[in-house]
Amino acid sequence: MSGSSDASHSELSQGNVALAKRLLHDYLGRQKFDLAIAVVCMAGGAAMYAVLAWLIDPTVRFLFLEKRADMVLIIPAGIVLTVLVRGLFNFGETALTNLVGQNIIADAQKDMVRSLTRYDLGQLNEVHSGQFISNFLYDAALLRDAIIKGIAAIAKELLSLIFLAGVMIYQDWRLALLSVVVLPIIGWVTRNLGRTIQKFSTRGMVETGELSAALSEILDGRRIVKAYGLEEPLGQHAEARIDQRLHYVVRSLKARALSAPAADFFGGLAVAAAFLYAGDQGLHGGLQANQFASFVGAMLLAQQPVRNLSQLWTVTTEGLAAATRIFRVIDTRPLIADKPGLADLKVSTPPFGGHIRFEDVCFSYHAGQAALDRFTLDVPPGQKIALLGASGAGKSTSFALLLRFFDPHSGRILIDGQDIAGVTLASLRRGMALVTQDPFLFDESVAANIAYGRAGASMDAIIGAAKAAAAHEFISQLPRGYDTRVGEGGLRLSGGQKQRIAIARAMLRDPPILLLDEATSSLDTENERLVQEALRRLMKGRTTIVIAHRFSSITDADKIYVMDAGRIAESGSHRELLVRGGIYARLYQRESRDDQIAPAAIA
Repeated sequence: MSGSSDASHSELSQGNVALAKRLLHDYLGRQKFDLAIAVVCMAGGAAMYAVLAWLIDPTVRFLFLEKRADMVLIIPAGIVLTVLVRGLFNFGETALTNLVGQNIIADAQKDMVRSLTRYDLGQLNEVHSGQFISNFLYDAALLRDAIIKGIAAIAKELLSLIFLAGVMIYQDWRLALLSVVVLPIIGWVTRNLGRTIQKFSTRGMVETGELSAALSEILDGRRIVKAYGLEEPLGQHAEARIDQRLHYVVRSLKARALSAPAADFFGGLAVAAAFLYAGDQGLHGGLQANQFASFVGAMLLAQQPVRNLSQLWTVTTEGLAAATRIFRVIDTRPLIADKPGLADLKVSTPPFGGHIRFEDVCFSYHAGQAALDRFTLDVPPGQKIALLGASGAGKSTSFALLLRFFDPHSGRILIDGQDIAGVTLASLRRGMALVTQDPFLFDESVAANIAYGRAGASMDAIIGAAKAAAAHEFISQLPRGYDTRVGEGGLRLSGGQKQRIAIARAMLRDPPILLLDEATSSLDTENERLVQEALRRLMKGRTTIVIAHRFSSITDADKIYVMDAGRIAESGSHRELLVRGGIYARLYQRESRDDQIAPAAIA
């Protein structure tokens, strides 16, 4: 067991060293100038700290032993000057290290956001937003503390100890040697406490992420929480997370609280040993009172850096644990990414461009459960085709593969004869616009949400897109018109209003290919009519693939494909499929009966 423990401790130490090197290279390395000046200020402040200890020697010698009147003003003036210079150095060091610390937080957060936004959709689905927010806010702050309150402050305290040790050696090297014997013991105790703190701090951070996730779900699912009366069970779940986090945080704080008393105890032993030796030397005339006073002053002043170092190590270990989680986010690389040398997708506006073809495409989210099974589909330029089928038939998966959210396991997808795996992602997605059943809006102005369709779009273009989407009228009636914020996820707007803004965004993009994923299935009759009119204008002159549950949105499609178990079960126009009397005809008749029954039931 001992060998295993030693091995794990060795691996932990090596991991911490590697993390520290990366932090110094990736973050402190970006701010070399500010950091260099801060180190100069640290050294200056530490030197002035030692000068104060040395000044005890001439103070005792000239004022109390030799009783020189000319020194009554000079020595206090020297003390005041030393304190003033030390204060200036400390101000410069504090200001610069705080600046460096805030830059570190910003740099780490930028790196995390940059990495997260490039995750594949599958990777994003595995990251809970609450967990990421915990990494983004809490862990980034701990990372700053590890570098500024940990690594940088350790350097400052070590410099102070070096200068104070110089004063102690100058006064009596044998006495100084006796005093530093205890330092390895303090280091050993501190290291072991640091391991304990790192262990429980890491668990506490994991629980912080879980708590953030639980709170995020309570807020994001607030309608379901209220509708199903889930306040009590979800509240209890969050409370359990709070208790679990509290347990680990308290264990970590107890270990941290023990570090300072332990350092004080062993430091006290060193002081007692020094006094024992100095007393013996003083009795035999081997040590002068002024020398002893200066030595004791330096030794007592050194107790604070030693005490600080014992606590700073715990801060550093917590930050290194946070760094591990941060670098895990930053270092995750997307599986779907542009390879070097890829060309942009070249697609013209229909009727000459926008030809889409799926060739024997196979894909599954989970082993043994095929979402698409040798799926083949040909969409001529400028045509509107519809995909119909039960949930899980593979309709939305075809969109996900076309947009390269995922790559097929076999087969290929072509646009105008170009394999989409061989073109840049940006150019591929720039050639398409997606309108979904429940469109997502950012908590920004209406104009900003529409403008996401095309970077740098003018206000006139935004308004033109809104008019084409039948959205301009209701936007104009909003409190601040196009400058009105839509709220989180667009909660300040109705479903139909959100949908028309999403259509305006797609119109502004003006792509040759349009993907409509059940764009009207959740709307009432009036809103569906308005949205359908907007969609008809949007689809004009574009290659369009529609996923729909309502037949009213696809009866005019050039061709309808009925999907079942990841394959095309039947295809044809609306009329042809009705005459054939297959799956489509049965689904259509069922919807017609339901539409007739609903008014009767209401009556």
